[in-house]
Amino acid sequence: MVSIFLIRKQQCMQYCPEFDIMLLDMYEMNENRILIGEYQMANKGKLNKEERKRRRLQKGKQWLLTYQGTPKHMVKHYRERFHVDSMTAVKDLQELGVNYTQEQLDNIKRAEEERLKQKRLQKEKKKREKYETIYEDCDDRFAFIAGYTSGGAPYGTTWEEIGIDPELPFEEKVERLAEGNYSITEEEENDWDDEMPEMLILPGLFSVCQVEDYSQVNLDAEYCFIGKTDEEKSLVCHTGDVPDNTIQQSDGWRAFRIQGVLDFSLIGILAEISGALARHEVGLFAISTFNTDYILVKDKDYKRAVKALTSEAYRIIEAE
Repeated sequence: MVSIFLIRKQQCMQYCPEFDIMLLDMYEMNENRILIGEYQMANKGKLNKEERKRRRLQKGKQWLLTYQGTPKHMVKHYRERFHVDSMTAVKDLQELGVNYTQEQLDNIKRAEEERLKQKRLQKEKKKREKYETIYEDCDDRFAFIAGYTSGGAPYGTTWEEIGIDPELPFEEKVERLAEGNYSITEEEENDWDDEMPEMLILPGLFSVCQVEDYSQVNLDAEYCFIGKTDEEKSLVCHTGDVPDNTIQQSDGWRAFRIQGVLDFSLIGILAEISGALARHEVGLFAISTFNTDYILVKDKDYKRAVKALTSEAYRIIEAE
C-alpha cells in the first residue's frame, strides 16, 4: 500500500526508522522545509534474524541516547524493552559501544541461566496445577474414572472412547484432555452433560444439632431437617434457626441440593458425588428427602468442593 505524507524533514528522519516506513521519493520545499513524499509501509512478513537485529540496533541506538537508568540495570532494561534474552542484550549493547569486563559477562550469564531456570520451573508448576485435578481422575487406561468395583478395579470412559490414542504417553493424553483436544462428538458430549445432575448451592451457613426435643424447632423455616431415633433427636437447619434447647451443635456447613426429583430406582448418584469429593479429600454430610439428596460440606472445604464437582462435569448453580 502506498501512502502520501506531509511531514517536516527533521520529523521524517526520526519517524521513518521508528515506524518501519521506507522512503521512496522526497521533495523539499524552500523555508518551510516541508516534505512531500511517497512512503510504503515495510513488508509486515516475518523478518529474518539479521533484519530483526538490524532494526533492533537501530532503535537501540536511540534508546541508549535517552536511557536514564543505572548501568547496573541496563541489560535488564534493554532485554525488557526489546524482548530478547540477557546475552543477546549484552551483544547488542557491546555493538552499540557499551563495554563489559569478563567478570561482568560471567555474572550476567549466570544470572540469565538462573532466570531461565526459574521461568521454566514456574511454567512447569502452573502446568502441574492445571492438570492436578485431571491426574486424580484418570489412569493409563481410563480418561475418566467414574468409580471402582468392590474389588478396587476402576471403571469409566476409556481414552479410545473419547478419541485419544491410548498408546500415547500418559502426560500427553492428559494434556490433550485438558486442552479439549479430543474427538468426542457434540451429541456424545451433550448426552454426557445431560446425565450429570445440577447441584444448587443453598444460601447461608447450616448447623447440625442434637436437641432435647422439637418443641422449639421452627418448622416454618425454609430448611429444616429432623431425625429421631431411639438414641437421639437431630436437627439440621440454618445457623440462625438453631433452637435454645440444643444440647450440642456443629456449625459452619455449606449445602448443595441435587436438583430435580430423583426416582427411587436410580442407583449410585450419591455414591458418585461422594467419590468425587473423596478424591479431592473433602468430607461430606448427606441428607436424603423424599424428592432428592442434600450434600453438606464444611465451609473451609466449600471452594474445593465446588472445584471437585465442576471438574467431574456437575453443573453448579447458585440460588437466586
